[in-house]
Amino acid sequence: MKINTLLLFIIGLLLTSCLKDPDFPDNPVLKSMDLSYKEIGGLQEDDSLIISLHFQDGDGDLGFDASDEKHISSPYNEFGFFSYDSNSRRKTMFALDTLTASSEFHLSLVRNMITVSNRSIPELDTLPPYEFPYTCDNWQEVNITAGSTVLKEDTVYYQKNPRYNNIYVDFFLENSNGEFEEFFWEYLQKPQCNIAYHGRFPIINEEGKETPSEGTLTYRIPNKGWESTFGNKKFKIRVTILDRAGNYSNAITSEPVTLDEIKVN
Repeated sequence: MKINTLLLFIIGLLLTSCLKDPDFPDNPVLKSMDLSYKEIGGLQEDDSLIISLHFQDGDGDLGFDASDEKHISSPYNEFGFFSYDSNSRRKTMFALDTLTASSEFHLSLVRNMITVSNRSIPELDTLPPYEFPYTCDNWQEVNITAGSTVLKEDTVYYQKNPRYNNIYVDFFLENSNGEFEEFFWEYLQKPQCNIAYHGRFPIINEEGKETPSEGTLTYRIPNKGWESTFGNKKFKIRVTILDRAGNYSNAITSEPVTLDEIKVN
C-alpha cells in the first residue's frame, strides 16, 4: 500500500558563470544543513519541518522534471519486479515500463512474476513473508493486462528502486536510555503503511545545459503529527541526495534538537 503526500521544495541557486568553472566534484556534496519548525496549528493546515541544505555539484545534473516522461521511466522507475523461470531456476528483475506487448519474452516475464505462493519454492523461500512491514515494502497487488488479456492478477514481489527518489531523509529519535534509534514513519500505524519522507526535488539545470551549481535546497515536510509524535523528545535527521547519474552525495546529519528549539514564527 502506498500513500502520497505533498512535499514542497524551494531551490535557491548560485549557478556559476565564471570564466573558470569552480572545482566542484561531479558527485553532489552537502556542505551544511539547517532545521526549522513552523507550527501552524488548527485542522486546516499542517505544521512543517523545514530542511535547508547547502549543496555543490560539479556537473549540475540534479533534480527531476515532473513533466518529463523520461524522469519517471527506467532507470528512474519506482519499482523493480521479479520473474522466476522454473526451468532454469533463475530470477530476473525488470521494470514494467521497459516491456512491450509484442515481445513474447516480455510477456512471459509478467506471467511468471514471483507471487506470495511462490515462497514455497526452495529457491524462493528466503523472500520476506507476507506480513507487516514487508507488506509495505515488498509485496504489491497488481492487475496487469495486454489489451483485453489479463497477464497477472496477484500479489507479487517487488523492490523499491533507490534511483526513483533523489533525496533521502532518515529520522532518529532519542530513547529512554539517551540513545538514538532510527524512526520509521512508514511503520507508525501498524498494520497500515504510511509514507517515508523521501522525495524528488525539481530539476536545477535544463538537460543539455548543465553547469556547475551551488545553492540551497529547501525541503518542507508538512505533517499534522509532529507534536503528537515527537513531543519534546530530541531527534536527529540524516539526509542524502542523488544526481541523475545515480551518484550519491555524502550523508549529512543534524545535531540533536527538539521541535521547540528550532521553532520559528
